[in-house]
Amino acid sequence: MRRFLGIGVLAALFGVSHADSAPDLPDPFAKYADPASVVAAIKTEFKTKPGQAVRLTVYDSEDKFLETPRLKNEGALDEDGVAVVPLLGLEPGEYSFAAYLDKNGDGVLNRGNILGRPKEPVAFSNGVKPKLRKPRFDETKVAVAPGSVVVITLED
Repeated sequence: MRRFLGIGVLAALFGVSHADSAPDLPDPFAKYADPASVVAAIKTEFKTKPGQAVRLTVYDSEDKFLETPRLKNEGALDEDGVAVVPLLGLEPGEYSFAAYLDKNGDGVLNRGNILGRPKEPVAFSNGVKPKLRKPRFDETKVAVAPGSVVVITLED
């Protein structure tokens, strides 16, 4: 089962598996929690270089989804392939998260074909991976509160 990890509100999110029958397993992302704010931990499932930029966008409504972000931030990957991005000032509520690895460091999500398919790894909250359409806010939204660690996994 994929889960939202952290202290505070728990909700389903993309990229982390735990067995329901073993709830006492340590949360490997709990170390990133900040009781005063929401934190995003974006991890990679492929080989990366420390210092590569990961860009994160947060949306707060259906009508603004993928158009007008509530918040943008970025972080750098560490030696373990994880970028920790604090989301200061994000009030408790439902949000959608989108992240990408800026492989070439140009600050833009590069696209590879006429359909606009991304050339760089992209991930959405709740593990949504639409093939022939854009994701929707209702399928990617996640409830968060201060102390939450939102874990998103980028796959190449």
